[in-house]
Amino acid sequence: MGCFSFLGVDNQWPMAHLRVACWAVMLLGLSALACRRPDYLPLKDNQVWRYAVTGSEMQQSHAIETESLTYAIAVTGSAIQPGLGKVYEVHVTRDEKPYLSFFFRKTRDAVFVLPASHVDGLEPTSDWVKLLELPLREGAFWYGDEEHSVSFEVMGRDSVGIPAGRFRDCFRIRVHAPNPYLMDVWLAPDAGIIRWQRTFSAVRSENSVRISR
Repeated sequence: MGCFSFLGVDNQWPMAHLRVACWAVMLLGLSALACRRPDYLPLKDNQVWRYAVTGSEMQQSHAIETESLTYAIAVTGSAIQPGLGKVYEVHVTRDEKPYLSFFFRKTRDAVFVLPASHVDGLEPTSDWVKLLELPLREGAFWYGDEEHSVSFEVMGRDSVGIPAGRFRDCFRIRVHAPNPYLMDVWLAPDAGIIRWQRTFSAVRSENSVRISR
């Protein structure tokens, strides 16, 4: 009789109603999952992403590998800050040595980043850079700060295969900064940064891929 056998044979109408109610609840749950907006920069305490990085340099029209490094991006903690909401502290290591530190905060419409060197009591100042404008959509463009010193552009959506696995529906974000610096970042739904490419000059570049989930 299944999960409704406890109702007894004489209660066919209540049993039918319960079946309908259970299916309705299941459909509502599936609909909620389908409507949930993917998080393209999920952050949680003690989270670590690891990357393999290859630097290259153009020599006589050929790209020559110049260095091989490992990077790690770690969320070391978070706290509720007045006027800001939840703020995440993020540290970047390069070959296991401290490299950079940032603070991140998220709202419904955007993700902001602040280099740790700019921190002044974690005030909501203009030093915060708008890293992402949400929801992400192809062709979107926005400035990161009031001075328009850095801008971001959604170049498209890709399926990306890397050592950490294959990721679908990845947004490729292009970071425009003072020439000749250029950076492309690939963000995967509910996985975050899975790859980036940086161009430092006409002859020097860097390619990074995620090696851990």
